[in-house]
Amino acid sequence: MTNKIFLDSSIFIEPLKGNKVNFYQSLISDMRLDLFINDIVVSGYLYYILAFNSEVSPKTLQRKGKIQQAIESEFEIINALNNFTFLSGNQSFLSEVPQLMAKYNLLPNDATILATCKLHGLKLASHDSDFIFPCREENIELLRDDSDS
Repeated sequence: MTNKIFLDSSIFIEPLKGNKVNFYQSLISDMRLDLFINDIVVSGYLYYILAFNSEVSPKTLQRKGKIQQAIESEFEIINALNNFTFLSGNQSFLSEVPQLMAKYNLLPNDATILATCKLHGLKLASHDSDFIFPCREENIELLRDDSDS
């Protein structure tokens, strides 16, 4: 059994909302686990932080030149991502991602995350229910906390 786990952005976002904090803490505090992220997770997390810290959409923040104010106060939280191993895609993603999208009706970011887990032999930690069926079909262990806290 692998102790290598890919963390979807929902693992980081839910605790910001005050949800699923115990699950997040159990993952990051277990020294036996190797935890991984990729550029999709970083992008999703940063996008959420922009939305979370503002009363307007991230696109409106950009148009008004206010991204710096919305994100500066979160640099310490964002820098915590440096504690995880960063994985990047490779040439095989060019065929794998669209195939997973078509096979499981996944959006590109979710298909990229699934492809990352598949190609690197990783478990997936996510609160996104879109992964339940594809993970089962692709023999990827899905770790999730369905509780409200």
